[in-house]
Amino acid sequence: MEWMRRRRRLDVAAGIARIELLCAPSVWEALLTRCARRYGTAHFANGLQQPTGAGLVRVELSGLELAELMDVAARRGRWWSLEDPPGRALCRTVYQAAAAGIDQLGPVEADTAIPPITLTAGARS
Repeated sequence: MEWMRRRRRLDVAAGIARIELLCAPSVWEALLTRCARRYGTAHFANGLQQPTGAGLVRVELSGLELAELMDVAARRGRWWSLEDPPGRALCRTVYQAAAAGIDQLGPVEADTAIPPITLTAGARS
């Protein structure tokens, strides 16, 4: 059942100390806007984003922030939502990328290397 998989993914995400998200600055701003509607404007730390030199930003997220980001992405990416088709597509992409990484993790231990979530298709290096 999808809701059980989603709940498990959120549980695993919440247990991660730090994870990086690599994406275009406009993607990060769009995600912040959508997350602010549910969790408030000051929740995600804007100061944690750093340019990569390739036109992308690297954002450090706590596990709780990742779980909240995934929650918003799952809710706003549902097919029956008729408003904001580009946002719906973005949310589906973000959720799928995060879920793919989370699904590869077993029980997270202190020395577990957590791969970054990357949304960089077509980016120049």
